[in-house]
Amino acid sequence: MWIRLSSASVAGAGPAVAEREGAEADAAVDAPYNVVLWNDPVTLMEVVVRALKKVFGYDSEKAELLMLTAHREGKAVVWTGDRDRAVRHCLELGTYGLQSTVARAT
Repeated sequence: MWIRLSSASVAGAGPAVAEREGAEADAAVDAPYNVVLWNDPVTLMEVVVRALKKVFGYDSEKAELLMLTAHREGKAVVWTGDRDRAVRHCLELGTYGLQSTVARAT
């Protein structure tokens, strides 16, 4: 979830509204985010495991477990943390041809 502030939405709203919206935006940035790996019926399982080990530094056992979770359930949360790092990890997974998304953790 991205929170955007535009001058049109804040103009005339007064400083109290602008401050509240700014605090909500800060809270959204500070909230933890998940990197969700989606099942890929084309990419070899070994490639997925190798990518998880390289991108996240996971050992073989954990990487295999996450790969199998995505394979069986259609998706797997492979990492949780701050939004900027989640986006970087998502982009790195894409360099291996893997589909992943970033979502706010619940």
